[in-house]
Amino acid sequence: MKFKRIYIEITNYCNLTCDFCAKNNRPKRFMSLTQFQMISEQIRFYTDFIYLHVQGEPLLHPQIREILEIAHSNRLKVQLVTNGTLISQHMDVLKDARSIRQISVSLQSLLTIEYLNDPVKAIQLYEDIIQLSKHGIIIQLRYWIYNKQVFTKIMNDCLSYFGIDTDKLNSEKKRYSTQFPQIFFSLDEPFEWPSNPQIRSALGTCYGTRDMLGILSDGTLVPCCLDHQGVINLGNVFDTSFSVLLDNPLLNDIRSGFRDHRLIEPFCQSCGYRHRFDKKTVPLD
Repeated sequence: MKFKRIYIEITNYCNLTCDFCAKNNRPKRFMSLTQFQMISEQIRFYTDFIYLHVQGEPLLHPQIREILEIAHSNRLKVQLVTNGTLISQHMDVLKDARSIRQISVSLQSLLTIEYLNDPVKAIQLYEDIIQLSKHGIIIQLRYWIYNKQVFTKIMNDCLSYFGIDTDKLNSEKKRYSTQFPQIFFSLDEPFEWPSNPQIRSALGTCYGTRDMLGILSDGTLVPCCLDHQGVINLGNVFDTSFSVLLDNPLLNDIRSGFRDHRLIEPFCQSCGYRHRFDKKTVPLD
């Protein structure tokens, strides 16, 4: 079995509290190097790509340099998901890292805290992003558009810096090239986090357990990156080997259900993100 990606939450600490991000009540922790090494050694046979993301800001991890090196030693390519506020102070780490394939930067987060309103900080970040792209790292600038939301001047200035005309953007197209070969802009619509009873349905599908899995900072294995609370607990990689956990009956039942267009877990039935894969729904009584 080969997964397209496995999400690893190296920390659930974050330096921001954005209102669009789901809140969790799990104890805050950093995954240790020993734990990350153990995970990497096991999952390298099941995927080529790891996303340092579920919740939390990965660049807060005090041993991020070592984590990126461990990933490289296990031939794992890293997709780093960040709110962008710590990129400038970690430039040496990011440029030296041999494992990073892509860095996704949340413009939504930066606009929420008005980070981009500071011209000095904004231009420094833009130049750092350009420098990272010149080191061969793919950069994805991510933004959610709400109800045909009009781009602000700050957003216009940001995208203009990378050669994008916001007047030519539309919500139907998800990805745009910039004037820099390794930098892209990703535009998408927001989604409903799981546990919304108003969107429950018994019919649907998802890539969770089939193309992806997630590992929380405490070692809990979950079916996808949206299960930020560990609602669907598939075991713990710190206690049981990854290969054994893949035989978990619940994991196999979820995967079989997705293949048959059935949602067997209440968590999945109330997840809005899955509608991106299949719009058909069957209301539950």
